[in-house]
Amino acid sequence: MERKVTIKQGTLVGTTGQNLNGETFFKFLGIPYAKPPLGQLRFKAPEPAEPWEGVRDCTQDGTPNMSVSFTQEVVGSEDCLYLNVHTQRLPSSKGELRPVMVFFHGGAFTLGNGTQQMCDPEYLLTEDVVLVSMNYRLGVFGFLSMEDVSLGIPGNAGLKDQTQALKWVKENISKFNGDPDNVTIFGISAGGSSVHFHLISDKSKGLFHKAIAQSGSVFNPWAWGQRNSLLLAEKLGHKVKSEKEALKVLMEVSSKELFEASQTLPDCIIGAHQRRPFGPIIEKPNLTAFITEDPTGLLASGRYNQVPFIQGFCSNEGLIYEFSKFIYIPEDFEPNKQLVPWYLNHPHKVHSPKLKTLLQWDQTIADLYYKDGVTKKAIHDHLGDICFTSGILNGLRLQLKAGHAPQYLYKFCYETPIIKTNRAILGLDEAFKGVSHGADQSFLFPNHIPGMTAVLTEEDLEAIRKVVKIWVDFASTGTPHPDWEPITPEDKDLNCFLLGKDLRMERNPFEERMVAWKGFTEDVGIDLNVNEN
Repeated sequence: MERKVTIKQGTLVGTTGQNLNGETFFKFLGIPYAKPPLGQLRFKAPEPAEPWEGVRDCTQDGTPNMSVSFTQEVVGSEDCLYLNVHTQRLPSSKGELRPVMVFFHGGAFTLGNGTQQMCDPEYLLTEDVVLVSMNYRLGVFGFLSMEDVSLGIPGNAGLKDQTQALKWVKENISKFNGDPDNVTIFGISAGGSSVHFHLISDKSKGLFHKAIAQSGSVFNPWAWGQRNSLLLAEKLGHKVKSEKEALKVLMEVSSKELFEASQTLPDCIIGAHQRRPFGPIIEKPNLTAFITEDPTGLLASGRYNQVPFIQGFCSNEGLIYEFSKFIYIPEDFEPNKQLVPWYLNHPHKVHSPKLKTLLQWDQTIADLYYKDGVTKKAIHDHLGDICFTSGILNGLRLQLKAGHAPQYLYKFCYETPIIKTNRAILGLDEAFKGVSHGADQSFLFPNHIPGMTAVLTEEDLEAIRKVVKIWVDFASTGTPHPDWEPITPEDKDLNCFLLGKDLRMERNPFEERMVAWKGFTEDVGIDLNVNEN
């Protein structure tokens, strides 16, 4: 089987894999989609990949960005801007170009990768699509930002990496039998919020045609960072007075020193009351800007990339509270005290007319979640709503105000044996029910993380095939399932598709709690520009 492809940058040779049905497909791994972001390109917007001579070996994954792996090891390097392409067949004179699906991995913008470990195409390549996965810069490497735009570090380099990868797809994917005019972006967690960020960025216009955001939204509090270059320089032992002085320090240290210093900044992913040390921001206007306006206004006014869009969440997102072996949770963290997301808590004056609303909200939260005390169920419900569900539904309602493209909502509640295995791996008590944050990835990609693999049952296989078909049908046609109704602006009740053993519609997921969040959000107002520094 011929495994060579020639793209704009040169010729590459790939290898083959087998899908869930035992059928062979082609895979081209570790393809550079941008220049290595080294030296003077550290923290900067990506630049297109340079051509090479001869044949490039693309049979192994490219190195991921430096991060702490799910097994708590430091892995990767700054030279990380590589993507993988998987296809059932290469182009022929008679062949029809196939739909393209581009996956943004999750990991809170600080960990994860697009390699075969997290993004093995074994499930998705049972369908006739072209799948692209990628690495993008994480943490300090991808999300350091400075207010002084003359320094050339305005922020969002990681999101700009994703855009550069989409440009590469537009330019090259037809060589792999992919249709550059039928591209669906999808992602989970940070990957899901990345999808939502691309929805509102004019830099991504025309680079994708459908989108799926799984458990991620620009209105999730964990999806935003802040400017802290001076503090980081101080962690490296340098007292500086300006961003210019800080940049000099940060450019001169090794990647290992920089990464270790960044790890000393407290980062409680589920601490909704404060911004994280590194993540997307609203940039000052500049030539490479990914986003310069508050998403609230962009969505409400219809100034976003209006494409068929699926958003959704898992039935028990708040089980992320039990992920202490994978994410940092301070010992003194008290979810029942972190009641309001930082982007709602913006009245700064004692006499603000919104202060009364905020004070009343404390009691509302107590009544909604903690009337029976601070139980694990109460914490899970609260964290699931504050970190995921309420933000997803707030964004959806804003999009409906001036939207014209189909919008779909789902709740993932497929509790097959693989979900029970995931719970056991995480050390969760059997009493905890529901699908935890990120567990839906197990129905799209096999898990190859050491110590976290599972043996699939027939029930698992049936569910995987069903979920994969829904995702691929949407990528192919824009319609996910014949029984899945889109939401319209006139639809006061939110049509929600229950994605489980029984596929059916329901109205207003978590209705009582979401009605309260909706009312509070409307009273106080969302401001994603606050507390940047």
